[in-house]
Amino acid sequence: MKKSILTAIVLLCLTLLAIVGLQLYSLISGYRAEEEIFRRKINEGLKQSVEQSFEWKRAAVIKELTAYMNDESRVKITCRWSEKNKMTIFTIADIDTSVYGNHRTSFSKESISERIDSITPEAKQRFIRVFTGDVERELKKGSVWYYTINIGNFLHERYLKTPVPLSEAERIYRRYLAENYIYEPFELNPAQPEPNRISTQKINITLNRAAEPRYVQAFFKSPYSYIMRRQAVALTGSFLLVVISVLTLGYMLKILLSQQKLNEQKDQLVTNITHELKTPLATIQLTAEAMKAFDLGREERQSYLDIILRNTESLDMLTTEILTEARVGQLSPQIQPTPLRALIDETRKNSSGDLEIINEVDPSLTLPTDPKLLGKIFRNLTDNAARYHTGTGKQVIISAVQEKQNLKISVADNGPGIPDAYKEKVFERFFRVPTHDIHDQRGYGIGLSYVKQAMKLLGGKVELKDNLPHGSIFTLIFPK
Repeated sequence: MKKSILTAIVLLCLTLLAIVGLQLYSLISGYRAEEEIFRRKINEGLKQSVEQSFEWKRAAVIKELTAYMNDESRVKITCRWSEKNKMTIFTIADIDTSVYGNHRTSFSKESISERIDSITPEAKQRFIRVFTGDVERELKKGSVWYYTINIGNFLHERYLKTPVPLSEAERIYRRYLAENYIYEPFELNPAQPEPNRISTQKINITLNRAAEPRYVQAFFKSPYSYIMRRQAVALTGSFLLVVISVLTLGYMLKILLSQQKLNEQKDQLVTNITHELKTPLATIQLTAEAMKAFDLGREERQSYLDIILRNTESLDMLTTEILTEARVGQLSPQIQPTPLRALIDETRKNSSGDLEIINEVDPSLTLPTDPKLLGKIFRNLTDNAARYHTGTGKQVIISAVQEKQNLKISVADNGPGIPDAYKEKVFERFFRVPTHDIHDQRGYGIGLSYVKQAMKLLGGKVELKDNLPHGSIFTLIFPK
């Protein structure tokens, strides 16, 4: 068997090993990613479950408070019309005054603005609804107001001193996990946690912020079954890809052996017609001898060829970038309401692994714009931040501020920054800051040009300033 055939077989085998290796790497990476998702979900779920437990507790206390306020053996509610203040004044008085403290308080309610000269059953129920609503809002803030000493003691005893049952938090937590297809067994605050278990963060379940914290924590045995369910499609696809690759290798080996036979027939044919080709070969030889006149050695010629090949690849990439940048002026923006935070989160998912993108944009903030163009702008800015920051701790902070006339989105990095002399030029096509470290990085000087052109197309503009003590801030300004 010829050496070329053996080389081809070796390359095919190496290709197969590379495919298998990449699939294994992909599966391992996918497993780790899914494990991270699992950890994030169980932490988010426990936090939400505790918050819902607090809501459940508040609802129960407000229900008890409503019954308490309706109990005339405990509380007396009266009202009168104040001619001076032009409002109805309500008075709450404790029936039991044996405990030292304030047992009476009077106040008005803005939501009850009409004149009421004396308390009626309807007015009393309306007042209780408004009053308990105010109390519920105060409880959400972790505050208990002593409107009267008995009401204050009642709320303190029922809400702050009575802890949220772990059983209620566990019930809500199990429901959250089931909604996210997590069925792995877990324990809340086990007496003796088993080793090598996956645990959540500790969440303070104490309602009284001034009291000693009481934490709840969940411990899971393993996320294996959850991850296997999530990775089933990827596992199946990888297995099929490997099988197809093996079959393809066998088929290609068969073709190579057939090709060897054809090559032998071809060689014989070439031998037969060699004599007829001497004239054109002589012409080729003369051309080669003319090239020798430049007196280039083999290593020099090979060196030049290598340089050409490498630059051809770079030119191909450059052509793609130029075409993208050139087309931006010809696009018709598809304007639609775009949630900015979600768009930035998508950019973060597709960013470089060593770049931290902090999203400080309000989740409710929506901008009428073209999400594809704006997404490309974010990617260009974050890619630049990752590319030109040669150290560790790469970070980009994206925030937004609404002003009277504009919406400003700031993209702040902690990189080397841009000298003042080049702050305007960096938005020109093909311009790059002439710094040695930057030119060691891949780039063509058209990323920021694209940002400027895209912002112009969207009806906005981009500004650049220093991010003290180091770095740059690109501000995207969109008029309202």
